[in-house]
Amino acid sequence: MKKHDKSDSIEVTGKAVGKEIISSILDWLIAIAVGVLVGVVLVVFVIQRDNVYGDSMVPTLRSGYVVMTEKISTYFHHFNRGDVVILDGQNMEGYSHEEYLIKRIVGLPGETVRIADGHVYIREEGASDFYVLEESYLAPGTETYVMSLGLDKGYDEITLGENEYYCMGDNRPVSNDSRNLGPFTEDRIKGIAFIVIYPFREFGLI
Repeated sequence: MKKHDKSDSIEVTGKAVGKEIISSILDWLIAIAVGVLVGVVLVVFVIQRDNVYGDSMVPTLRSGYVVMTEKISTYFHHFNRGDVVILDGQNMEGYSHEEYLIKRIVGLPGETVRIADGHVYIREEGASDFYVLEESYLAPGTETYVMSLGLDKGYDEITLGENEYYCMGDNRPVSNDSRNLGPFTEDRIKGIAFIVIYPFREFGLI
């Protein structure tokens, strides 16, 4: 009978432990790689972080706020009145900054938007009459007017095209928006801001 060699047993056990460690490391690396990939996909295609600069969206948002923005709606071209959206204003007459804007959708494709007497009036596509738009998100007493430049361009009453949106900031006296820049085409909408994540005391849905 062959005598059992303990050194052989130790060698076999050592190899098994080594394989187990390597396998565990590979599992961790795969998990990390998948996590990074998912994170990249989320950031590129689904959700992004945006900083708010300026006070054009007061009282809803203030300069220094950080919001999360979902991009899914941009793929399905689904936007609603009242959505707070991230807009690309590059090359629009009256806008000279590279940063995106953040405004609220007020008028939808096919509608006629009229601004008069401090109010916003909407005539829906196919309707014959205007109605006053109720805007509970504005500070009490806020009135909406169009400056002379916008009046010259006819932005005080405009019928929107099939892919155009009339967007304004909630802080009407200081906001540079569709009253001066004109309607935003669908391709300029880069996402919908849906939650404030900073400052923490203001954390919550928009």
